[in-house]
Amino acid sequence: MADTELSLDSKKEKKSADKKVEGFLTRHRTLVIGLLAAAVVAVIAIVVIQVVMENATKKNLAAIDSIEFALTNPKALPEGYSASDVASLQQTALDGLKPYLSKSGITGLRANMLAADVAFQQKNYAEALSYYLDAAKLSKKSYTAPLCWFNAGVCAEELGNTSDALTYYQNAVDYDGEFLLVAHALFSLGRVKESLSDYAGAKEVYQKLVDSHEGDTWTNLAQSRLIALKAQGLIE
Repeated sequence: MADTELSLDSKKEKKSADKKVEGFLTRHRTLVIGLLAAAVVAVIAIVVIQVVMENATKKNLAAIDSIEFALTNPKALPEGYSASDVASLQQTALDGLKPYLSKSGITGLRANMLAADVAFQQKNYAEALSYYLDAAKLSKKSYTAPLCWFNAGVCAEELGNTSDALTYYQNAVDYDGEFLLVAHALFSLGRVKESLSDYAGAKEVYQKLVDSHEGDTWTNLAQSRLIALKAQGLIE
């Protein structure tokens, strides 16, 4: 009997709650409908924005591909071309890349990397360094990040900024992922440490290279440097 009364009470409570909800919806139906409509509009807006962004990215990448093709196309230069012809072609590429350099994501990454390569070919190491650093920031977790840091190190060395080069090579070496030039980066890091008279640090890096990349050309050079440093009494 007590169970039956409990069941009836539960049903009454549920019915009462349903009426309250129904009453609320009835009284505020305009608000509820408005909220639902706003939610639908928001979802549609998000989808539209994503589609627009994807299309814009595809368009931007296509433009960068065209610039790169025009730059590397063997037919882009006249027969018997001169250095000024090459410089003009390179400048055209850099001018074409300007609208994309400040873009985020893959667009900015591709634009800055290509601009960096062009500037490096021109031996404009300061500009190349700036582009490589921007590209590295845009690809912190991408496989292109250590390559950008490594190239930034090369540019810094060309500019005589040894301390900065040390930082950039270290960033390349510290990348947590596959980096095909890691042996070269390790040797460069050890070489720079050696140039800064950090012989203990150079030894550590050279030894790491020897232990991790047996048979590599850069490993053989590292082994030679270890032997030379020991012979000079600079390391134990």
